[in-house]
Amino acid sequence: MSGRSLCVALAAALWMGVGCTSDQSVPVVPAELARIGADQMVLQMEHVVTVSGVRQARILADTAYRWNDSTAVALRGVNLTVYTEAGQPRATVTSRSGRMEDQSEEMTAWGGVVLVVPGEARRIESEHLHYDPRGGRISSDSTFTMRAESRTVQGVCFRSDLEFRNFETQGTGECVLP
Repeated sequence: MSGRSLCVALAAALWMGVGCTSDQSVPVVPAELARIGADQMVLQMEHVVTVSGVRQARILADTAYRWNDSTAVALRGVNLTVYTEAGQPRATVTSRSGRMEDQSEEMTAWGGVVLVVPGEARRIESEHLHYDPRGGRISSDSTFTMRAESRTVQGVCFRSDLEFRNFETQGTGECVLP
């Protein structure tokens, strides 16, 4: 081996050795996330809901958690947009937490839930809301306040189609909608 080849071989070995012994830090999960015990965690999740190939909704979450023995995904920092057949936003829902079912793609939101219907100046606030894309329904079995134009409606629960044409509510007592 020539002197030049020996120098190149020594330099390559030294470079590889330095690479193997570098002091790189290993990412560590924060303690609060480790306590959750999820098998999978996704940051900045996006899920598109389709029915018969047509986009019905888009679900965004700051964080999504999945457990291998579950058929649902736990969500944090939820933002749901429901679309019209023409692809325009029909309503938006924001909440602190949520849960999306794998098979049905139904989503339940809770914690400071706010539903806004942009074209109607309608705003519904509740602690719980359920979205059913296959059934074309949105509902809540918790107290709610709806503000629409100059009127305010309060009740213990509501159920509606996604166009808000058939809005049923119960004002007092236990939530029992037909």
